[in-house]
Amino acid sequence: MDFAESPGLLINKLAHAMALEMDRRLKAYDVTMSQWAMLKQLWQQEGRSQVELQELLGLDGATISGLVQRMTHLGLIQRRPDPGDKRVQRVFLTERGRALEQITAIFEKEVNDHALEGFSVDERAFFMRLLVRALHNCDEK
Repeated sequence: MDFAESPGLLINKLAHAMALEMDRRLKAYDVTMSQWAMLKQLWQQEGRSQVELQELLGLDGATISGLVQRMTHLGLIQRRPDPGDKRVQRVFLTERGRALEQITAIFEKEVNDHALEGFSVDERAFFMRLLVRALHNCDEK
């Protein structure tokens, strides 16, 4: 089957190319794509529980635990017990973790802009609507 005949293969190839470029840029700051994904969730809302992060990122418990441990060791985040339930660990950004938001936002914009180079504003908006709709279709099953 030709790539042009398979939306799934084309989307996968595009995602892979964009992820490789983002990963290359993040490496300069010793951050992986998985770590960046978690940071993005914490930039939106600090103090999420590990279980919330697990659900938001679609990862299993062991993977989240390892990711949190590595990111804590790297000084990107810190864990604190929930004041109301000591069994729950809440995850907060460190200064280093906060500082990466502006830097990585630039990377993300550059990678997205490169992928959508030559698209008009209307084409970009339409493309995003189609992607969201296709993703929604897949999530329904």
